Amino acid sequence: RGIYKTIKKVVTYLFSTSLGEVLNITGALVLGYPLPLLPSQIIWLNFVTDGFMVTALAMEPKEKGLLRGKFEKPKKWIVDGFMAKRMSVMAAVMGAGTLYLFSGYFETDLAKGWSIALTTMVVFQWFNAWNCRSDDKSIFRTNPFSNPFLVIATVMAVLAQLAALYTPFLQKVLHTTPLSLS
Repeated sequence: RGIYKTIKKVVTYLFSTSLGEVLNITGALVLGYPLPLLPSQIIWLNFVTDGFMVTALAMEPKEKGLLRGKFEKPKKWIVDGFMAKRMSVMAAVMGAGTLYLFSGYFETDLAKGWSIALTTMVVFQWFNAWNCRSDDKSIFRTNPFSNPFLVIATVMAVLAQLAALYTPFLQKVLHTTPLSLS
């Protein structure tokens, strides 16, 4: 039961973040905007940010009372209706929120727009990982230190994103520019 629940958490996280990226790019194309995320940035999102977070999410401790409750037999598909709705809502928020912030900057400073879009999507993914820890509890109702791997992964992902914005080599590869605190 614990392994099955962990797989569902990881699938929910990966599908929702990927769908958020797709909705973001599709929305930009429909609106006639330039691409808000470049190929190198998508690779950064999928390997670096997702890599840290999904590995830590897979280390989530088993839920209490897992054996006491009724366990439904896994269906043919691992994604059930609840998961699909949850992923759709999370993806819509990530895609629309990132596109909204990108739209405020790309016309005056495209590099800043890309930097803001990438950073926004990364931050959404951090929160999404924390949100995927439980099906029925808010991130504010779970002990943040019950999964120390997720805490460490979040710190590592924050440091990696800061490097993406403020390291000349990564700025060149990812087409980012430093962002001010505001």
